[in-house]
Amino acid sequence: MRKNLKINLRRKVTQLSATFFTLLLVSVSCKKELTSVGDNLANTKLNHTIVDTFSMVTYSELLDTLESDETSISLLGAYIDPIFGRVDCGFVTQLVPDTYNPVFPAAPIVDSVVLALQFSSIEYYADLTNLNVEVYEISDVLIRADQEYYTKTVPNIVGSDLVKVGSSTIRPDIVKDVVVGNDTISAQFRINLKTSLGDQLIAIANSGGMNESFQSSAFKGLYVKTIDPIDGNGTVLYFSLEDILSKLTVYYHIEGGATEFFDLDINSECARYNSIQFDRAGTDVQAVLDNTLLGQEKFYTQGSAIRSIIKFPHILNLRNNVDGETDPKIINQAVLVLPVQDFVADPFNPSARLFIGRIVDNELSTFTSDYGFGSTINDNTEAYDDVNKEYRFDMTQEIQGLLLGDIENVGYRVYSSAFFGSTIERIIFNGSKSNLKNKPRLEITYTEY
Repeated sequence: MRKNLKINLRRKVTQLSATFFTLLLVSVSCKKELTSVGDNLANTKLNHTIVDTFSMVTYSELLDTLESDETSISLLGAYIDPIFGRVDCGFVTQLVPDTYNPVFPAAPIVDSVVLALQFSSIEYYADLTNLNVEVYEISDVLIRADQEYYTKTVPNIVGSDLVKVGSSTIRPDIVKDVVVGNDTISAQFRINLKTSLGDQLIAIANSGGMNESFQSSAFKGLYVKTIDPIDGNGTVLYFSLEDILSKLTVYYHIEGGATEFFDLDINSECARYNSIQFDRAGTDVQAVLDNTLLGQEKFYTQGSAIRSIIKFPHILNLRNNVDGETDPKIINQAVLVLPVQDFVADPFNPSARLFIGRIVDNELSTFTSDYGFGSTINDNTEAYDDVNKEYRFDMTQEIQGLLLGDIENVGYRVYSSAFFGSTIERIIFNGSKSNLKNKPRLEITYTEY
C-alpha cells in the first residue's frame, strides 16, 4: 500500500509538473503492459469467470484552485467550445537581462522589439487560427521561491497594450523556420512590440537599474494574452518559455552604425504562471457540475479545471456468493474501460494520456496499487486508444486490495496527466446510462478458490 504517496495539488509537487508533462510529450505512442498478477491461475483446473456488469457512478467535479506557476508549458490563446464553453489562456512572466548592467552607446535608436516564444513539443490545441495578441507590463512583484500562483490569478497591469500598432493579429506557423539576422531557427511565435518599450529598457539600463534586482524593481514582467478568437473555434498555443530561444530582444543602432541587439531572457530565475479563465454558462458541462446525477449520461475531464469521478458502489459484493457467504476470489485481471466521444471533424482531441488516482479527500488523490511504481509517464498513466475511442486502466491489484479489505472503497479521480495548469485539453466520456452503445465498464476476470 502506498497511502503515504500522495498527489498534492499544492506547492508540495508543483516542481513535478514540468517533468510529468514533458515525459508525456515524448512517450504518447507507448503502451503500458498490464500486470501479471493472477495470470498463472487462468489456465489451471480452477474455474475463472469474466464479469463486467458492476454498477458505476460517474460525474465531474470542478477544481477551483489550481497552481500554475513554473509549469513546463505556458498557454496562450482562446477557443470557444460548444460543450465546454469559452477558454481564455494567457501567461505572466518575469524577464532577466542576458547580461547585468549592460552599457549602451549614446543616443541609440530602437529599430524593433520582438518577444519570441518557442513552441513546445505539442504546438497547439483546437483549430490553428489567427490570434489577436495583447501584451502588458505588470506591476506585481513576482517571487519564484515559495510563492504560489493559480490559474485564476489575473495580474495588475501598467499602462497600455505594448503590441506594435498593426501587429496584433498573428497567424501561427508551427512548421516554417524563422530567419533572424544570419541565423535560421525552428518555428516560433514572434510578437512585435512598440519601440517605446525598447527606449524604456535602455533608459533603465543607463540609470543602473538593469541589475540583479531588475525583475523585482525596475521592470516586473509581462502579461501576454489574447482577445476574442478571430475565426472558427479559436486556438491555444503551447510554449516552452525556458527554452533558450524564448526571449525578448531589443534591436537598435546608432546614427550611421550597424544594428545591434540586446536580449532579456526567460529562464530558471524567472517566476511565471498561466492565467486561465473559463466561461461555462449555459453549457452541458456546467449542468453536470451543478447536478452530478447528469454524469450518468455524460461526464467530463478538462485540463487545469475539471476532474472525472468514478465510483463502484457495489464492488465489495464480489467478496460474497449469492447466499451472502464469504466467497474468496483471486483477481486475474481487472480493467476499467472509459469510452469517449471523439469525432473526426472535432478539433478538440482527447488527451494523449490520462492518470487515475484513488480519492483521499476533497483535494488529494493517491496512486492506485497498479501505478506509481516506475519513473516514466508510461508507468503511471494510460494512453488513449484512437482506434476504439477509449482509455483502459489496469485495476487488477487495486480491485484485489478492495476485496481483501486492504483498500477503502472511496472512488477514483481521472485527470489529464498534465493536471498542474499546463493544458486545457478536454474529454467527453460516455456515462453508464448513455444512449450510445459503448458505456464505461469494469471488466474483471477472477478465479474462485
